[in-house]
Amino acid sequence: MVLHLIRKEFHENLLNVRFIAACGVSLALMVSSIAVLNRSNEEQVLDYQSRVRQQDEFIGKFGHINRLGWMSAISRGPAHLQALVLGIDREAHQDNFISNPVPALLSRLDFVSIVTVIMSLVAILFSYNAISGEREAGLLRQILGAGVSRKVLLTGKFLGGLVSLVIPFTISVLAGMLFLALSPSIQIRPADFSVFAMLLGASWLYVSAFYGIGLFFSTRSHTSGQAILKSLFAWVILVLVIPNAGPFLAAQFYPIPSATKLAQERYMITDRERDAILVQRRDAMIESRFADLRDIIGLPQNQLQEKLKSDAALDERYRLYARGWEDIIAVTNREQGAKYDKIEKVFLQRSRVQEKLAGVLTSASPLSNFVFIAIGLTETGIEAEDHWDREVGEYDRALATYADAQYKKAMERDPSFEINDYLDLRARPRFQYRPAGLLERVEPDLPQWGVLIAFNLIFFAAAFVGFQRYDVR
Repeated sequence: MVLHLIRKEFHENLLNVRFIAACGVSLALMVSSIAVLNRSNEEQVLDYQSRVRQQDEFIGKFGHINRLGWMSAISRGPAHLQALVLGIDREAHQDNFISNPVPALLSRLDFVSIVTVIMSLVAILFSYNAISGEREAGLLRQILGAGVSRKVLLTGKFLGGLVSLVIPFTISVLAGMLFLALSPSIQIRPADFSVFAMLLGASWLYVSAFYGIGLFFSTRSHTSGQAILKSLFAWVILVLVIPNAGPFLAAQFYPIPSATKLAQERYMITDRERDAILVQRRDAMIESRFADLRDIIGLPQNQLQEKLKSDAALDERYRLYARGWEDIIAVTNREQGAKYDKIEKVFLQRSRVQEKLAGVLTSASPLSNFVFIAIGLTETGIEAEDHWDREVGEYDRALATYADAQYKKAMERDPSFEINDYLDLRARPRFQYRPAGLLERVEPDLPQWGVLIAFNLIFFAAAFVGFQRYDVR
């Protein structure tokens, strides 16, 4: 009986203008959005490659160890699947060579926005009159009078309507992903097929949750007009209000200092304050240990080299001074870095608490849970940012080790060599980003999968309970 009702519901929807509209809208939006984002992705890749080349040329010509961290700052390109899911705007703080500001002013559709906004509305339009519409047409009493139980009828309505909704959506998603796979600018990895499958499964759960909402209000309304108004009100609360109110409330309950203030403190501690300490400690060292070198310290490098070459004792004495100055720089950098690290650690701890609080508050909406799953799978979210920071941290340590070794070699060759002198870093190690594994991406968002499943069960159970008391007259 259930299968018969599923086929009946599917055939009715198949001949309905809603099905044709859903097919056309979902296919057009999905393919066009991926095509537009893929074109934007190609431009960002070219922009990224240009930045890397210019940085490499700059370090090759003007590299020195004193400002290596600034000169070698890793430029980040677009995410691998950013043509599918935009996620966090990673380059918002960087200038690039794309001068047209209009795309930044106009919001762009991606897979997430199509599913969360468009398809959730389509799901409600498919289900709001599933029960109330049958009652208005006088068919509900006939079906129940023919011996069909309410449980079987509601199950058939839910599954049949959901199948008729999911089919056009799935076709449009597969068409979009096929377009993405055939794009020459994106190299599809084996793990990407698993990402596509899980992303599609999460989309089904999200869409079915809103289909259940429409079905629930259809069982709680005597007319389809009442059902659609109640369903749209619930949609506004779940899609617009809760996801936007959650982060705001989290910021009110648990405020953190601004990132601008943190950047200012970093500049003061690791730059201006550090430089002042270096000058003070260098002067103290010269006064106490190297007063005899006061006349030659600060001379132009060519004059200093001539004096050192002509006097072996002076050369040895200056080498001692240079090693002492190097030690002062290293100690001061460590001290100032540790001082800033304490401040940054407190900031990051408070930021994570606020982030978790916002996640808890917004989890009352299916939208938030689906977004976390989508950006987690495509490496465009918060976990990807943390993974990126770890990868960059490992590279920075490797680069610092290499640069220190090169600097010491230069000091051995020429004791007058200073931290602001040119240092050949062209053979330095290059950064190679290693993406997170699939399990590493899925694991943090397992609770969100559970919440989406729970939403489906809750809304269907609510519709089931409501239909048991529904007046079919």
